[in-house]
Amino acid sequence: MEMADTMQVTVSPHLHRRDETISRGMRNVLVALAPLGIWAIIIFGFNVVYILAVSCITAALSEIVMRKIMRRPVTLSDGSAMVTAILFAFLLAPTTPLWVVAIGSFIAVVIAKELFGGLGKNIFNPAIFARVVLFFSPLAVYSQRYARPFFWKTTGFFSPVATSINNNVSSGVVYKTLAGNSTSLVTAATPLSLFKSGRLLPGIVTGPTPVGSTWVTSSGRPNVGGLFLGLKSGTIGEISILLILLGGLYLIYKGTVDWRIPAGIIGAFFLLTLVTWYHPVDNLFGGGLFLGAFFMATDWVTSPVTRRGKWIFAIGIGVTIFILRFWSARPEGVALAIIIWNPLTLLIDRYIAQPRFGEVTNPLFSKLPILPKSKPVPAAKSAPEKT
Repeated sequence: MEMADTMQVTVSPHLHRRDETISRGMRNVLVALAPLGIWAIIIFGFNVVYILAVSCITAALSEIVMRKIMRRPVTLSDGSAMVTAILFAFLLAPTTPLWVVAIGSFIAVVIAKELFGGLGKNIFNPAIFARVVLFFSPLAVYSQRYARPFFWKTTGFFSPVATSINNNVSSGVVYKTLAGNSTSLVTAATPLSLFKSGRLLPGIVTGPTPVGSTWVTSSGRPNVGGLFLGLKSGTIGEISILLILLGGLYLIYKGTVDWRIPAGIIGAFFLLTLVTWYHPVDNLFGGGLFLGAFFMATDWVTSPVTRRGKWIFAIGIGVTIFILRFWSARPEGVALAIIIWNPLTLLIDRYIAQPRFGEVTNPLFSKLPILPKSKPVPAAKSAPEKT
């Protein structure tokens, strides 16, 4: 048998474990995201289910139609479209209108994924790409209005609630049910937005608080327990740091993601907040840092393949997040930092690589540390044959 008959040449993502496939990796991600989705439903009501359903249906239909138009085989069974749809939904406010969700999911699959050539050829994380497009578009007002936890106690657990524009009110935004009835839902600020505006101070919190009275200190400031467990306002998937950690550790255990990327992002960011004493705990638990570090930046296609490259990529993202939060007018910066570093992966993979035996080019990059080195996976022992 010729060697050409025993080797397969494919585009990225390139898998390095015999028992790992794209579909299995995507299933692992879905399993890791499931507790986050369930907790979001508890905090924000059945509105989360409507958003997830519209995002997934739009992503599935978009991929099928686009691959038919471009005469490519339909790859919906690999689960990548569903992972993209759920991650995109997790980046949205829980009262985002369903038509805005559909537009964003369409952008993620059609533009960020299929127009680049499909899975393995995209240079941006599709979910983050769609979120950043909405962020800089006129639709941003619909996807950045955050509601207080358990708002469904006022509107009803199963009642669809969406952000709507009303120029006759002072804030310009109201919340309406699917039937068009206005609700008395109170807008809540996220912990990071309160901190950025100067209202989250040790003395007093002015304006709407992001958590219930049980989960704030005597001065009205959100405590660490509320921030860590997820009893705060924010996007659908970022609220519970505990569940994100459990899901991320599950993916690391399964070998689906590399621990170096979340460790580098969180470590670099936390170290900078400690050095500058820029409220490290509030910044660490108050936004989407953990969601981005474990589930967005670890994307197989848009992250480097070498150990050196992963450290540079991760630390660069962590430093960029700190810069955006510290100096920009926006309270958050995770999605923008990751989208900035996604195309830099191409340069990192090209120049920050382990040299081949005897190669002396790029000596500076070749001396970068690669430790700790991964342990080889032992081959499974075959059962002895019976005589």
